Amino acid sequence: MNNLKQTAALHQSNASCLNVAETANLMARQLGQALRILRMKQLVERTGLSRATLYVLISTDPTFPKKIKLTERTVGFLESDVDAWIVTRAQSRFAAQ
Repeated sequence: MNNLKQTAALHQSNASCLNVAETANLMARQLGQALRILRMKQLVERTGLSRATLYVLISTDPTFPKKIKLTERTVGFLESDVDAWIVTRAQSRFAAQ
């Protein structure tokens, strides 16, 4: 009976170690995706909008993702924010119909 309890405890500790490792891997993947920065060329490709249209949206649309200043002359946008903005635009378009 004592061996059975020890075996069960060992299996539980192994399972919790696996769960911790799986959770850590999942968090690392999510963090990697959340922190990916899109430059203007990638933003054009992702949205299908022209650079000029994107510049207008950046300056006039309060729902457009905020830019991140990378250097003195370059900016980027968080990929996760851009994806969320695209989904919101698509949902509002379908809701209007």
